[in-house]
Amino acid sequence: MAEARLPTDILRRPWHGASDRVEDPAIVAIRLHRAEVEAVMIYRRMPPGSPEQARAWRRVASLRERRCALMPETSAARLPPLPTAPAGAMSAWQKLRRRLGLGRN
Repeated sequence: MAEARLPTDILRRPWHGASDRVEDPAIVAIRLHRAEVEAVMIYRRMPPGSPEQARAWRRVASLRERRCALMPETSAARLPPLPTAPAGAMSAWQKLRRRLGLGRN
């Protein structure tokens, strides 16, 4: 017996609507927040000092920077600090850039 497939419009959630507004900065900020939380969870699960942890930290930092670019300055300033970067996670230029505040994270 063949399986009956549901029409695609039944599977769509009409109350959600966020998938229809992909260019809305608020929706993008929410999605970046979710991605950042998932990246922090991955960062915390990696062995300390490993190259995988450094890679995960760079992902968290890049997501935070992209998220802060969409947020007002006051909201971005209230975000909790990033976890400390493991050794070897940032180049000398990235450390200098962060110290001088050239990024918005």
